[in-house]
Amino acid sequence: MLNQLNPAYVPLLASVGTLLIVAAGMFCNNWRTAPCSSHISDIKDLIRAEGRVSEANLRRLEEKIEKVENLLLTRLADHDARLGRLESR
Repeated sequence: MLNQLNPAYVPLLASVGTLLIVAAGMFCNNWRTAPCSSHISDIKDLIRAEGRVSEANLRRLEEKIEKVENLLLTRLADHDARLGRLESR
């Protein structure tokens, strides 16, 4: 059968065959996209929730650091006052 084809049509038939295969692949991928889309949406929601939890944890940590910083500054001021009294003697 290939012997009966005009040689000029062979590249055209190869291109058409390639386009049909690519179209079939695109159809299969789009057919599976809906379940994947909902799965991706679930993952995005999970990541957002984890981000909110991480932000809350970071805020609590910043508050604790601020309390420790205030305590250290208070103690440093006390030690500075004691040192000033000792130097003035």
